[in-house]
Amino acid sequence: MAVRINEALRVAHGKNKDKRPGTGALVNAAGDRGIPVWGKRSAWGDASGPLAHGRVVGIGLFDHPKNVAHPTWWQARDAGLLSANPFGRNNFEKLKDQPDAGTRVIPAGGELRLRFRLTFHRGDEKSARIAEPYRAYSAEK
Repeated sequence: MAVRINEALRVAHGKNKDKRPGTGALVNAAGDRGIPVWGKRSAWGDASGPLAHGRVVGIGLFDHPKNVAHPTWWQARDAGLLSANPFGRNNFEKLKDQPDAGTRVIPAGGELRLRFRLTFHRGDEKSARIAEPYRAYSAEK
């Protein structure tokens, strides 16, 4: 599950030698901020920042506890990606000797149910108290 983040909410703008700081914030449930969110396991990720008129808004992405590999790994980049990836164990943990780590095989006629939730909020993750709606979501059966 992934979302592309509006320019205003990004931690960085541009690429390579043209890369410059943005005004956004990227954080996970463990309190990692910015680039260190990438590849970490966490129950949720959040991106927030000020829009042109000054109002701070954000997007929270929640991983449900019933999902495989919960808490999931995050492909969250400073340039505008917020992505929960329950299949990336091999890459995130650099398991070169285990190329199938993170692979899920769904038998014929079977299913794999994944649950994620997006929440849009005012303010950053602290003022929006993003952990509270996550707790309510994680309690859902």
